[in-house]
Amino acid sequence: MRRDRLTHKIVCLFALLLLLPACTSAGNGSSRSQPGRDAAQAPPGSGALTHLERLATPTPTVLIPSQQTTPTPTPQASSAGRARATTPVSASAPYGPPPPLTSLEQYLTQKLFAQINSDRAAQGLYPYTWNATLAAGARLHSWNMYHCGFSHTCPDGLPQCTRIANEGFSFTDCGENIGLAGPSNPAWTNVYQVQESMANEPATGWHHIHLFSTTLHQVGIGVYVDPSGWVWFTEDFIS
Repeated sequence: MRRDRLTHKIVCLFALLLLLPACTSAGNGSSRSQPGRDAAQAPPGSGALTHLERLATPTPTVLIPSQQTTPTPTPQASSAGRARATTPVSASAPYGPPPPLTSLEQYLTQKLFAQINSDRAAQGLYPYTWNATLAAGARLHSWNMYHCGFSHTCPDGLPQCTRIANEGFSFTDCGENIGLAGPSNPAWTNVYQVQESMANEPATGWHHIHLFSTTLHQVGIGVYVDPSGWVWFTEDFIS
């Protein structure tokens, strides 16, 4: 009887040793499994987009940088029906100048400008004045970000106010907001969501401070819609 019990224990121990590697492997496989982790893909060149400015919920699919001023953003259209964009003097353009402004990009630019001043009017604030030179620098920054990542300091590490000053401006105050919105139909849906997420920040948030400033007076907005439908936009402000 004692021999049978010993034999039974040896058989059980041998069986356990055989099963142990399989249990460990199955455990590791289970821990690595994260269904849906790759459901949302960031666009090329975006880097790790965890900032509030990149929040977007496309419809219907779910995903998440001499002064000339003009009253409204109305770029001149070419004979091909596309507006021409200029590159600011002394601007850093390692990827070349941005392509001509499309009708969609012009539309989104105008919508953003109107939305900013509408939000300011609701707070009893004066409207920002459009600055075409500032807008050209902002669009170049959006184009650069598409290539080198979602950042105020892309592509050469310069702070945004230094970059804006290098475009030929002198000012007592400046600021910049950047946004990235996923594809949606209509395209304004997600751009609006990102814009209002900045406007609805607490009063101490830098996006909110720039949008509702009483020391800034001029704005230039630059929009670039990439081939995948992602909307990169830059809002530059100066006093």
